[in-house]
Amino acid sequence: MRNRKVLWTVACLLAASGGAWAGEDNRITNGGFEEAGVSGMPLGWAGINVNSDEWVTNIVRSGDRAIRLDPAANEGQRFQAFTTNLFLPDGSDLYDPDYQYLGGDVSISGWYLVPQGEVLQDTVVGIKLEFRREPPNFSIWAAFEFNFPASTTGGEWMPFKFVVTDAMIQAVGDFPPQPTSVSILPFRFFGGTFGPGTSPTGTVYIDDLVMTQGDVGGPCNSADFSEPYGVLDFFDVQAFLQAFSAQHPSADLVADNIFDFFDVQAYLQAFSAGCP
Repeated sequence: MRNRKVLWTVACLLAASGGAWAGEDNRITNGGFEEAGVSGMPLGWAGINVNSDEWVTNIVRSGDRAIRLDPAANEGQRFQAFTTNLFLPDGSDLYDPDYQYLGGDVSISGWYLVPQGEVLQDTVVGIKLEFRREPPNFSIWAAFEFNFPASTTGGEWMPFKFVVTDAMIQAVGDFPPQPTSVSILPFRFFGGTFGPGTSPTGTVYIDDLVMTQGDVGGPCNSADFSEPYGVLDFFDVQAFLQAFSAQHPSADLVADNIFDFFDVQAYLQAFSAGCP
């Protein structure tokens, strides 16, 4: 029972620390949707079949802002998204994060929430990654879609993490020129028939997106439990909690063969120190 209380305490402390986790090399501009851009949209983001009303303040995970995608109400809203495929103010490039071809796995993580009592009834609701060629081409070299892990979250923020590996990129084939950037699209798509019992349902809120590529070859410290290494985030916390609950030797951070608050304290200190 005592260990269970310890687990709950550390989970609450770390989850409450906000979206900017120590050691992250986030390639997304304004991944937390806090900064204002143009036309009522967050900086670095454009809308596809959505308007500024979907940049919200009423339900957020951290900071003051998040984005929302409502169920489609008509044919013109079948595909709705926010995208980083937007020109910088000087027109020299796009806000799309940089990508190094076969330079390591691309990880996209973040949080989503479906209000209590609502269920996502759609074809796909999740994240789309569009790997694009060097400007001025900008054409899509390959795209990968990932569905959120559950259609309901009970009104709580739920983490997600998707990975495009070098092996997945190689499986696309050799179609030069190779991609040099990635468009990030939180999206929803309805491919069914509009009508009673078949129309899309549920609202989804999204916050604190992070994209990284590659890792540093191994854990950066004793808090770095999950890949990509060199990034400390919720998934490292989750992996530590699982190891601690199972009394796995990797969670015995003070090396005394006892799993207690001193191990948790050591984890908190390592996590707070961050990666170099």
